[in-house]
Amino acid sequence: MINLLKKWLTNPSLKKQNNYWNDLNVVWIHGANQTGLSFQYLRSITKFKNELIVEYDTEKKFSDNLGILSNEINQVDGPYFIVGHSLGGLYALHLTKYLAVAGAVSISTPFAGSWTADWARFFVPTYQLFRDVGRRSTPIKDSKNIEIKFNWTQIISTKGNVPYHGGPNDGVCTIKSMSSRKDMELIEIPLSHFEVMCSDIVADIISKRYNSACEVKKFKYENSKKL
Repeated sequence: MINLLKKWLTNPSLKKQNNYWNDLNVVWIHGANQTGLSFQYLRSITKFKNELIVEYDTEKKFSDNLGILSNEINQVDGPYFIVGHSLGGLYALHLTKYLAVAGAVSISTPFAGSWTADWARFFVPTYQLFRDVGRRSTPIKDSKNIEIKFNWTQIISTKGNVPYHGGPNDGVCTIKSMSSRKDMELIEIPLSHFEVMCSDIVADIISKRYNSACEVKKFKYENSKKL
């Protein structure tokens, strides 16, 4: 059974409060075959007040995991600020269809899919991850039709290049795939796919985008009271 971690890092009495503009609930979604521990360094720097760490099983279908994650996150009130690494960023994008998301930062997410997964499927046809992240997979194709209605920052890791990956890459994902969304703020960081998870620069970007999302929600909330 999937171990969906819920780490609510504040007083439980605050769990169901409406955070319309202050202290957005931060949701961390890890990458494929990882756990919430992959965010340990970034979380030690950002130190958000309200955090929710969710986990999923890469061996399960993307659609099944998406439903589980949506139900898990909905147990606490939004709006949410989501941070997703790699495949976690793709889940974050799909979750915007079901959750009240005020802002997001994705890290090294291959929004256009993986060329490597396309050819690797011929060797491991039953591996669910390759089915989910191929360039013509349903999660990738459907994500292209998702409209983003808030500020989204995508961090692109540019170092760690390895051969046979379909072009310049960070050791896991191609830069082309990570740069495919033109409706996001794109920031290149000269680190590899996993080095970005231990970067002070990335932590600073997350903190600043979180604060910006809080300010936007505060502005909308205060103006709604004037109507």
